[in-house]
Amino acid sequence: MGSQGGFIGRIGNVIHYKMGDKYYTRSVPRKYKQTKGTKAKSIEFGMASTIGKVIRESLQPIIFVTDDRKMHTRLVGKIYTWLQTARNKPASAYTQPDFDLFQFTTGNPALSARWNIDLTVSTLSPGQVQISIPSFIPMSAFKAPALASSVACRIASVVIDVEKKKEIGRAQDEIIYALDQKKVAAQKIIQELPMPPGSLLVTGLCLEYFTTRMHQRVPTTKKLYKPSHIIYAVHN
Repeated sequence: MGSQGGFIGRIGNVIHYKMGDKYYTRSVPRKYKQTKGTKAKSIEFGMASTIGKVIRESLQPIIFVTDDRKMHTRLVGKIYTWLQTARNKPASAYTQPDFDLFQFTTGNPALSARWNIDLTVSTLSPGQVQISIPSFIPMSAFKAPALASSVACRIASVVIDVEKKKEIGRAQDEIIYALDQKKVAAQKIIQELPMPPGSLLVTGLCLEYFTTRMHQRVPTTKKLYKPSHIIYAVHN
């Protein structure tokens, strides 16, 4: 809105100013006072954003597209919802996160659509994560792209101090399976990690398929064959 008379300054809630050769007016921005509730939510959203960043950085070996903004938003939303229930409370059945099966690969089929087994993750005791993989036949259990000859299963875990919003431990394992009819024996992977009270453990898994060219393993370019999930999360 143009200002009459060429006045520059403030009168009440109206500011008169000059830009170039013209004079304008605008209202003074309103100030909003945060209530305890809105302030707490703002703090928790900031915590969720930082914890989400720690998870993405620590589990980078299993995340194919780390700069996926939609994935960032979905992950922060999950963490924020969990913090409103669990923050400042001791670990219990009511403070456990529901991050299981969170997909890092936006729009990709679920892990179960690519690897049909009953994989389980558990904490045997404070400081030990156990990943149990049953016996299976690769050609039957994996749904692979054409010409794929092998698949890498990567499992990564991170433990985060929730209040300090920082990593306190991480672990990573990888298994390569040939896509053939030979039955694979059941196996258990143990990851040693610190899990003090107030910490959050997150375990993720991805599959990456490979073809063989000139006796070299080459990753497949099929985007719909790169599932990447959180498979386990627990509040200690």
